[in-house]
Amino acid sequence: MQRLRDDVFIAGMELHRAFIDVAAKPLRHNLGALMNIFTSQTLPDQQKQALLPHLWSSLFLVIPLVSTTFASVNRMLGKLPLNSLGWLLVDEAGQALPQAVVGALLRTQRAVIVGDPIQIEPVVILPSTLTGAICRRFGVDPDVYAAPTASVQTLADAASSYVTEIEGKQGSRNVGVPLLVHRRCSEPMFGISNVVAYSNLMISTKQPKPSAIREALGSSKWIHVEGGRTEDKWSEEEGNVVIHLLLQMAEARVKPDVYIITPFVIVADHLRQKIREDKTLLAWINEDLWLWTSERVGTVHTVQGREAEAVIFVLGSPLPSQTGARGWAGGRPNLLNVAVTRAKEVLYVVGNRRLWKDSGLFRELDRRLEL
Repeated sequence: MQRLRDDVFIAGMELHRAFIDVAAKPLRHNLGALMNIFTSQTLPDQQKQALLPHLWSSLFLVIPLVSTTFASVNRMLGKLPLNSLGWLLVDEAGQALPQAVVGALLRTQRAVIVGDPIQIEPVVILPSTLTGAICRRFGVDPDVYAAPTASVQTLADAASSYVTEIEGKQGSRNVGVPLLVHRRCSEPMFGISNVVAYSNLMISTKQPKPSAIREALGSSKWIHVEGGRTEDKWSEEEGNVVIHLLLQMAEARVKPDVYIITPFVIVADHLRQKIREDKTLLAWINEDLWLWTSERVGTVHTVQGREAEAVIFVLGSPLPSQTGARGWAGGRPNLLNVAVTRAKEVLYVVGNRRLWKDSGLFRELDRRLEL
């Protein structure tokens, strides 16, 4: 049966190719007209406007999938009539603002929404009090429709015909179609994520693989750092530990497949600067050090959707008085869940264990990582 399906698919592709070959001239004209619209954003008259869905059909005949951002949807699809396109596929929907998807959703007939509300939430610029006031002014429940509580994913889950209720430490939540088989992370990353975010419902099919970084630095662990010069949430001593780890990797000549992440922007900024100042690392990384640190060093929010062999998680907030910052980081599962699951094979946590181990969900990190 599968062979027959394959044969039908191949025959369909051959038919597409034959049609494109035969209709090359009008297709080239249609595609050129569509590219001009993308550039100029104008159409001469209503008669030409009515042809826009047909131009898009020509494009999808040649290229079955077009990728874009929500920010570009208005310019790309704004002049299309409602329900013009077939499918809308939304990735990382747990991080998307609910209102961001409306324009694209109105112009498609069906949608597949993929995301995880227990990873990084949508970033909201407006104060929550102002958002709540706007919602109430228009009779909208902010707890249901306003970010960061709501996202494209939570609303899709609420509208799904198939719903699973999952009990967690933050209470119960409804999930449309849960994908519970995990294939990315070895232990202890999988176990930490499973406990703090998924109530031990996930099943791991990940087979442990050899890790050159693990051989150079040892197994996953929490490197306790106390004291040293500080600036706000930045600890100079924690930065020195990160440089030491990187130099060990450089000495072992392992591939720098690692992310260096932190909950706080100031810590990420200082880490980038400190790494860029070390000339020994330049030869090891063997590429533009400025570009490498821009891509590989940042806050947890910048690495959602990415993965690497190893993660160095730099906690910051090393002072006893900074309980608010630590409480924010550990109060909900989202940040810790994303941080540990970027690592496929090994995780190194750098920070003051004595202060962080009692910060909400970081208790699970303390329980599962050796010192």
